[in-house]
Amino acid sequence: MTTVHTRSAYVIITVAWLLFMLSFLLPATDVIERGGTAPGTPLTGWQAFIASIRIGLFNPLVWVAEPRFLLFLVFPFANGLMLLVPLLCLVLRDKAAFLAMPLLPCGAIPWILPKSLVGNLFIGFYLWNISFLAMCVGCVVVSLAYREKY
Repeated sequence: MTTVHTRSAYVIITVAWLLFMLSFLLPATDVIERGGTAPGTPLTGWQAFIASIRIGLFNPLVWVAEPRFLLFLVFPFANGLMLLVPLLCLVLRDKAAFLAMPLLPCGAIPWILPKSLVGNLFIGFYLWNISFLAMCVGCVVVSLAYREKY
């Protein structure tokens, strides 16, 4: 039974990671405009991620001056966690559930912000969020299966 749980968990983690990667290719948000595009043109997940790093690193005062960029505070941390958690789940299986829990608030923060701050949300954003939930579920199953085994 434990082997089935473990296999299922790794399938869930793999699907979550693939959804996460797919979300970078699809339209995610139109909270900011990209130069050379029509107003309201959504950024792909990848463009939003790059914009979040550029805005956060090179324009730290923009957070105070322009609150609609608050959503972008989440992206670098959430994406970094999402990239690390699957690897850490393989190594630290007994603590996998604990490692994945920070993904829940990272995925939830954009949902509690008003539309004026997040802009219109598109399929890439929703896949990004679903991937966080799926990763948490997969990591919890890994942790439970490991504890059941030992």
